[in-house]
Amino acid sequence: MKKAKDPGLGSTFVKPVRRLMNEDGSYNIIRKGKLNGFKDFYKFLIDANYLVFSAFLVGSFILLNLIFTSAYLLVGVDGISGISSEMNPFANAFFFSAQTFTTVGYGALHPTNNAISFIAVAESFVGLLSFAIATGLLYGRFSKPSLKIAFSKNIILTPFENEKAVMFKIVNQRNNVLLNTKVNAIVTLDTGNGATGFNKEYFDLKLETDQVNFFPLTWTLVHLVNKDSPLYELSLDELQKRHIEIIILIETFDETFSQTIFQKHSYGSTQWLENVRFERNFEANEKGQVELNVRDLNRVTSVN
Repeated sequence: MKKAKDPGLGSTFVKPVRRLMNEDGSYNIIRKGKLNGFKDFYKFLIDANYLVFSAFLVGSFILLNLIFTSAYLLVGVDGISGISSEMNPFANAFFFSAQTFTTVGYGALHPTNNAISFIAVAESFVGLLSFAIATGLLYGRFSKPSLKIAFSKNIILTPFENEKAVMFKIVNQRNNVLLNTKVNAIVTLDTGNGATGFNKEYFDLKLETDQVNFFPLTWTLVHLVNKDSPLYELSLDELQKRHIEIIILIETFDETFSQTIFQKHSYGSTQWLENVRFERNFEANEKGQVELNVRDLNRVTSVN
């Protein structure tokens, strides 16, 4: 059993740390003094969910038009030809602003004096820049490579080949081709009693198979708990008391993006099950095709 180097998550703490990485692969770290909000606005917009991103685009469009609408009202809408007498000045100015901002220009509304013309020129320029930025953000979001590998909800400790083994399952949720998929797993355990601090020990978790050329089905990763294992002769209760955590890094080549991409995951001490096995979730049908049920990834049965 050989210890592994700290992978960059820290090894000595004043207080106990139950988990270094969250289940979704994000770090369990509160960063103070980091770049956020407007200081790192591009990253925020690229990573934001589509509801937030859409709200930002719509809100920005309305806000910029309201600013220019106010400018038109300030100099007077009399300088806009074709305004409707049936609408109030605000509505006339706002619709003129929207047409100028988007460069639609239906022709019914147009400036007739210098003040309105100068504001319209400025708004056209801002509109062109805004749509260019929005297009770039949309492209950045759609072209950003990402993996959609699902992990079994639980990691299990189960009898295997007259010994015990640690197992977890993964499956690609997308119908794309992943090649040369590699899995690296690290286990971390608490050591010491707290008198000299709370330390983390890292060990490489050797997997029976850590690489496959093709990954179209589910893949059950197996670590045999033998004399060479850092988990040898440790019960599940002991492992949980030592805040065991399995940290996983997946590397694969995605043919869709033609790039090597990565995904992180973590199993904490509360996600362990004992004396169960994963149920098989793919089989051949009558036509000789393999049917894979992705939703059955988490199904387990008791080991008699």
